[in-house]
Amino acid sequence: MQECCFPPDGHSRRLGDVRNHDQEPLPNPTQPPTWLYSTSVFRVLAVSASTDQPNRKRKRQSGSQGDEGPSTSCRRPAKRSCRAYEKGPLLGKGGFGSVYAGTRRSDGLPVAIKYVSKRKTHRRLKVEGHGRLPLEVALMTLVNSAPACPNVLQLVEWFDSPAHYSMILERPVPCQDLQSFCDENSCLDESLAKKVLLQLITALKHCESRGVLHRDVKPQNLLISTDSHDIKLLNFGCGDLLKDSAYRLFEGTPQYAPPEWFRRRRYHAGPATVWSVGVTLYKILCGCLPFKTAWRVTSKTILHFPRELSTGKS
Repeated sequence: MQECCFPPDGHSRRLGDVRNHDQEPLPNPTQPPTWLYSTSVFRVLAVSASTDQPNRKRKRQSGSQGDEGPSTSCRRPAKRSCRAYEKGPLLGKGGFGSVYAGTRRSDGLPVAIKYVSKRKTHRRLKVEGHGRLPLEVALMTLVNSAPACPNVLQLVEWFDSPAHYSMILERPVPCQDLQSFCDENSCLDESLAKKVLLQLITALKHCESRGVLHRDVKPQNLLISTDSHDIKLLNFGCGDLLKDSAYRLFEGTPQYAPPEWFRRRRYHAGPATVWSVGVTLYKILCGCLPFKTAWRVTSKTILHFPRELSTGKS
């Protein structure tokens, strides 16, 4: 049986940093023409997702606590530490830190242990009832608040130390990241791609309801159960709090960035998320990215599909 495979670290970098990206960074176009696109299809799918997905009850996440010292959360005694978990093999490594397979010593629960360096990320957010938390911990605390969503990876608990913080994450078994799943099994057929898409939209609507913007939607940041094909959204390290005004700093993967970012260096949460979902859908159906350069993203170039797909009218 295949073990869970987490993608390397999951923290995509700002535009210009090529580490952990699918392709080389997209160049900035000099004369971008007008670009028009519609979100109506995804609105319909979002409504379908809200009615098709079952409301499965999930156990509410545990609070956070200290590593060798107390954490900023008051929900768990400070005496517990990361020693409650046995660290296993390395699952992935990136610019911000490393992810290891792990097991909870008390009951054998499979977990992923993610170490994030404080030298790479300093931002903290205040969460009611928890104090000021590291950005990724704060965002996961918000999205994991009850009632939790089965399509969002759960944060079990976290620990603080001087040089880094450690996140204990849910580790479904057997599973792997969606990109690896597609690499091993070729492109998804349309029925499975639809199932994946509906679950992804469910996860993103849940994040929106908690005031969280993921900002790095791509196949590498989705876990798929190799048995049931259930999907879980993970890696909130590029995320931010949701707001109505424009974002002027891009965090994520350039190949999934919306055209308005390349044209005006600004974007809004909703349209940018819809765009990244569309690129993700194209990638899992066609096996490649729809655009290789920013010029093509912002041009009126006709998008070609390398395989025969249905029209979606039936």
